[in-house]
Parts: sequence; C-alpha cells; structure tokens
Amino acid sequence: MRDQYQIDLEKYSLHKFKRNIESRDMIPSRVSLKDELDERFTILEINGITNLKELIDVLKTKQKIELFSKKTGLTIEYLTLVKREAKSYLSNPTRLDKFLDIPAKYMDRLDVVGIRNSRQLFNKAKDRKDRQQLSQTTEIPIETLTELVCLSDLSRVYGVGPVFARMIYDVGIKSVKEFVECTAEDFIRIYEEKEQKKADFGINEIQFSLDLAKELDIAVEL
Repeated sequence: MRDQYQIDLEKYSLHKFKRNIESRDMIPSRVSLKDELDERFTILEINGITNLKELIDVLKTKQKIELFSKKTGLTIEYLTLVKREAKSYLSNPTRLDKFLDIPAKYMDRLDVVGIRNSRQLFNKAKDRKDRQQLSQTTEIPIETLTELVCLSDLSRVYGVGPVFARMIYDVGIKSVKEFVECTAEDFIRIYEEKEQKKADFGINEIQFSLDLAKELDIAVEL
C-alpha cells in the first residue's frame, strides 16, 4: 500500500509541474528553471517522463543524472536543480519534539514505542481506532495525542514546518481536510484576526501550499 503521508508522485503530471515553475515566483537559486522551459520539458517528455515519480527516479543519483545528461543534452546543473525542485514537493518528516506546547514526557512515551516523527505518528494513529489504542498503550491523553496527530497531518503541507503547523492549528484549522477548504484569502484573514497582526506570508505562497495540499490524501479521522 502507498504511504499516504506524501503526495502520489505518479499522479502528479510533468505538465502540472511545468505549469507551476512557469507561474510561480521562484527563489533566486531556482529562477533559472524558467529558462528555455518549453524546450527543456519537451526533451523530458520525449524521453518518457510523464510524472514526478518518473522524473525523480531517473535523476535519483549523481550517476543517473550524468547518464541522463549525456542522453538528453540537458546539463548536469539543470537536472540537479530540477530534481531539487521536484523533491521539494515531498514533505519531510518532522521530529515530534519540534512541535510546540506538547509536554516532553509524552514524546518520551512515543519514543519508547518507536514513534519519533510526524510520518511515523501519522501512519500509526491517523485512524481513530488506532489512535485510541495508542493512547491506551502509551497512557497519553487522547486529546493530546489527537492534537499531535493534527500537527503531524498539517506538517505534510508544502512549506509548513512545526512552527507554522502550530500557528495553523491555533487559528482553528486542525487538519489537511480543513486547510484545503479555505481559500488563500480566507486563511490570511483568519490568521490576522486571530493573531492580531499582519501575516508575514503572501497570498501566492499560501495558494501554492493549498494547491499541493489538495494532492494529499485526506486520511486523518478526527
């Protein structure tokens, strides 16, 4: 069974990836991805790349990048850069002790049963029944465990680290399911009303996070 923690790379098309690069404001180190975009992606398509899984697989190692560069004429520097951008769509697990306001003693109890990061907790406790069982096993209150599962779920979203996950949770958005029901404008308004300060992130940033979040499985039962 596919790990639901991340987006399904096979379902994320190369065309959609290209469209994102074309429309987004890229960070300075990746602006060059926009150069000769049509020509370069046509070469990728000619060589059988149709989705992000195929792209990441063919560029998996330095040796593979070198071989693909020789085959296609695309530079090693470009292929390395496009690989980094593609892999950034995959959320990395967050250490549970990075989430704010959760007592350390509960982290220790989860550690004893081999759960140390958001991905492990998500996979073990996304279902209500499994979460109740884990609560009994670890003697962690179900309310606290559910909160931690929610933070783990939110941290699957592109651009959402442990601090931002806490911010999203604290404004009343408890899961990916609830996050994707917002518009970018609504989210910023809710955030600014709750925090009583201007958001230090923009509509375009939140919109891209929302777009990628819609590619995630809705898996957490609250």
